[in-house]
Amino acid sequence: MKVQINGLTCDRCVYNDLAVNDSRGKACNSMNDEGYQTTPHIRLSIGSAVSLGLRSAKMEAAPTTLYTLLGETCLGACRFCTQARRSDADRQLLSRVIWPEFELPIVLDSLQADDHVRRVCIQTLLYPDLLTDLLATVRQLKAASDAPLSICMNPVDKDWLVALKEAGVERVGVGLDCATEALFNQMKPGFSWNRYMQFIDETIEVFGVGSVHLIAGLGETDAELVRAFQTFHDKGCTIALFAFTPVRGTQLALAPPPLERYRALQLARYLIVHNQARVENMAFDAGKLASINVTPAIVDRAIESGAPFRTSGCPNCNRPMYNERPGGDLYNHPAPLTAAEKSAAREALRRYFNQQI
Repeated sequence: MKVQINGLTCDRCVYNDLAVNDSRGKACNSMNDEGYQTTPHIRLSIGSAVSLGLRSAKMEAAPTTLYTLLGETCLGACRFCTQARRSDADRQLLSRVIWPEFELPIVLDSLQADDHVRRVCIQTLLYPDLLTDLLATVRQLKAASDAPLSICMNPVDKDWLVALKEAGVERVGVGLDCATEALFNQMKPGFSWNRYMQFIDETIEVFGVGSVHLIAGLGETDAELVRAFQTFHDKGCTIALFAFTPVRGTQLALAPPPLERYRALQLARYLIVHNQARVENMAFDAGKLASINVTPAIVDRAIESGAPFRTSGCPNCNRPMYNERPGGDLYNHPAPLTAAEKSAAREALRRYFNQQI
């Protein structure tokens, strides 16, 4: 069923490849004066809620981005996701993070009074009324804050990207997650790799920049993931790297990637996105990253800066504790590394490459 709202097609069954139909969603209602649906609630990461003064909790690092989430349940079936329709995981969780729900006006008031938020990020679940909810929410968030606003979403028609840009969105990110089409088909049933590739190109056409999320530890080789880094960097995308995070109740029972491997992949990603190396400068042995063949000083400066091991993605995104257990090793550091943390990262790389580095 498609409806027209201010000239845009609102497809309540927009994800027909997932066999979504009206009987699985709620009817479009609660329209505002401009004809866009409004949503009375929004979810925040627990760290974002604490930052806005809406919850009390001890934090190891404060988020520099306000992380929000639209949707109560997801019609997608990604095997690793807590929010997938086939998941038996705690629905409060996305990865390891708790996302409590708040009334949107309360969040907007708190955001308007806050001067520490450097970016607002809307992460979206897949549900029939998403697009109209999303556009209304973007407009209200932009009225409350002049911080750059990012969205992470599944493919939509290009006209909706234009409308989101006109409403104030700075960029749209895509949870591709998988380094190869074969792995994508295994991990994200019902979605189309080709449609994702087209959508990534469309986000770049509309916004001038793209953003792609990739996960290490789903079964890909180093070579496959590093080649994906190069491909999406060459397209004009920022690349957010995550470590696979096992959560009880999801459909995927894998171990997280070894920290040594993740450090090597972080280093490769950093050198590629800063144009200090290309995949052609890297050697692989049976798919494993064996060496990075650039001037040693380039690698040494990168490691000594600690920057490769920080959270990657949109500017001012630090996602505290998204991949990590409290008190455990940090896959993605949310703040500048200490001397001890830099030394530990270097030692991990030495173990992985089996050489001095």
